[in-house]
Amino acid sequence: MKTTLTTRWHRWQFERAVRDIAHTPAIAPGAMPYTALSMVQHRDVLPYLLALKSFARFLPPSEVVVVADPTLDANDRALMREHVPLLEFREAAEFRHPGIPMGGCWERLSAISERVQRQAVVQLDADTVALQRPADVADALAAGVSFTLGTEDGQRIASTHEMAARARQQTEDSDHIQGRCEALLDQLDPEQRWRYVRGCAGFAGFARGAFDREMLIEISSRMRALIGDDWNRWGTEQFTSNLVVSSSPGGRVLPHPRYCAPHRRTAETVFLHFIGYVRYTSSYYADVSRRVCTELRG
Repeated sequence: MKTTLTTRWHRWQFERAVRDIAHTPAIAPGAMPYTALSMVQHRDVLPYLLALKSFARFLPPSEVVVVADPTLDANDRALMREHVPLLEFREAAEFRHPGIPMGGCWERLSAISERVQRQAVVQLDADTVALQRPADVADALAAGVSFTLGTEDGQRIASTHEMAARARQQTEDSDHIQGRCEALLDQLDPEQRWRYVRGCAGFAGFARGAFDREMLIEISSRMRALIGDDWNRWGTEQFTSNLVVSSSPGGRVLPHPRYCAPHRRTAETVFLHFIGYVRYTSSYYADVSRRVCTELRG
């Protein structure tokens, strides 16, 4: 994203506004049987608290896990634990495995594969905000099914062979790694065991037992055989998350634009993902931050 005076101004506005999250009440242990899991780095501590508190006020988790990026320092951890007393820190290095890539959020997905053996997991990026009760997420958790954030209207989960054919039509001239992987879905899955949708890993839910590390290793092994070292590039973790959610029994795509990026929002939007290229195009992220902090204090 090109940095301009306008984007710098809106970023400054947000960074001022989000400081108020440190003056809101701590999160109490919840009764809902799911783990809220995020991977957090130093620069995202306050946005993460905004994301978690905005979501947990509606669907209070029984467990909260942070996969700690090496940039988190002692002050970061102390602040986070002050606001989330039930917080469990796990180090990113714990979730590296020779069979799967390192970096690019793979440690997060590996951590989910471990935790999901115990109970459902909701993966929550630091740049998300829940505006109202996400009833569709509550329904998915109650039904014991996985879900992912949609990226456009009318998305549906389909067979890997159908999605591969569609991807080949859309990405003929593209070198984007996710598109390349999608175009190879039929070769990845000749047995047609799996399903796929182009969702967003920034907000996704995984039903208990939805997958395990062996599935990640199998996918990685097959894809590396197809595309070589490019499998280590940023974007392959999201591709794998989409594959895991879609292949989980009953997996769902959250309805768009009820769950969407801010530039696609409507009056019915209940959950926002402030993806990078639209994050600071206006003062809206700062405005939402102020609103949520006021509601949390109230």
